[in-house]
Amino acid sequence: MKATSRTPGDGHLLIPDIHGHLPRLQAALTVARRFPEAHLIFLGDLIDDSPRRRTARRDYRERGVADDSREVLKLVRELQQQGTASVLLGNHEVLACSAVLDGDWGMQEIWWRNGGRETAASYGWRGHGEPGVLAADLQWLREHGRLWLEVGPEGRKVLAAHATRPHLTRVEEALNRPEHLLPAEDFDPVVWYPLGEDQQPPFLHPLPTGFQASVHGHMEAAKVRELLGPDQRPAIQLDLHPGRGKVAVLHLSPAGERQVILQGIG
Repeated sequence: MKATSRTPGDGHLLIPDIHGHLPRLQAALTVARRFPEAHLIFLGDLIDDSPRRRTARRDYRERGVADDSREVLKLVRELQQQGTASVLLGNHEVLACSAVLDGDWGMQEIWWRNGGRETAASYGWRGHGEPGVLAADLQWLREHGRLWLEVGPEGRKVLAAHATRPHLTRVEEALNRPEHLLPAEDFDPVVWYPLGEDQQPPFLHPLPTGFQASVHGHMEAAKVRELLGPDQRPAIQLDLHPGRGKVAVLHLSPAGERQVILQGIG
C-alpha cells in the first residue's frame, strides 16, 4: 500500500513544526481557512521546544513550566479524526514516545533536555507515575503518524518528510509507519538528519519518478530555502526561526502547483 493521502478539492497544505506553540498553530490554520477543502499535512515536531522552553534556557526558574503541547495535540488530533489532516512524526515525537510509552530512560533524559519537561507539564506529568492523557496522545501518534507521505497528482507529486528524504527503496516499499523506524541507536535520517550539502554520507536521496519536490521542517532558518538533490529536484525547507514571527505554509494545488504562503504569528 502506497504512503499517500487523498487529493481534495483545494489540494494540500503542508505545515512545518509547531513546537508546542498554540499561536503558531493558529497562524497555520488561518491560512487553512483560505483553502477550506485542503487536506493538511503536519510535518512533525508538533510538541516540545516551545518559546517557553527557549525562555527556560536563559532562566532556570522557567524550567518545567507548561507549554501548549497538550492543546496543540488536541486540536491536531481532532482534525485528523475528522479526516482533514495527516501527521508525520518528527524527532520530538519519536523521543516522547520512546520515553513515555517504552520507558526508555536514556531517551527520556534527551527528551527532558529538549523541551519534554515543558510538554509533560502541559499534561500535569512530572516524569513519574501514570502519564494518563499524555500516554494516550502519544499512542495516537504511534497509530496514525507516518514517517513520510506522498501527496499531489500523478506526475507532480510531492514527498513530505520531517527531516530528510527516505532512501528510494524505503519509499518504493512504503515502509513509512512508526514500526519501520530504524533502531534508535541509528537515529533514523528521516526524522533526525538535517538537509545539507555537507552531510556525509549524503542523506538527500533522489526522489522516485513522478515527484517534483520534497518538503520538510526540522531545521529553523531565516527564510524558506530550496536545496537541490542529486536528481536536481528541490527539497524545500519550511521551518522558519521563531524570531521571524511568521509561519511558512506550502500550498500544493490539485494540479500540483506550489505556493509558499507566509502568515504572521499573533
